[in-house]
Amino acid sequence: MNIESLRKDMVAAMKAKDKPRKEAISSLVSAVKKAAIDAGCREDIPEDMVDRVILKELKTAKEQIDTCPESRTDLKEEYQFRYDVISEYAPKLLSAEEVKAILTEKF
Repeated sequence: MNIESLRKDMVAAMKAKDKPRKEAISSLVSAVKKAAIDAGCREDIPEDMVDRVILKELKTAKEQIDTCPESRTDLKEEYQFRYDVISEYAPKLLSAEEVKAILTEKF
């Protein structure tokens, strides 16, 4: 995933007046920019850095869902929507079976 496709999707969400989706994507763009500034590569952001930030934000959203009180269904729905949007951009991870198959093949 690259930062430009995130920005394009954010603009598309703005044009569609989809505020929750725009906010979720905007938070991803902000997190990527912050990580790039911290790493000293503000202009040329590598794709692997974007993927790492997306996975970190996905983990944070999952923790928000897990720690949200059951009585706050409105917050839980908001966190779940944010998690779903972020998961669309997350890189595909290998399953346990795929990892096991790779390890047995190599070693």
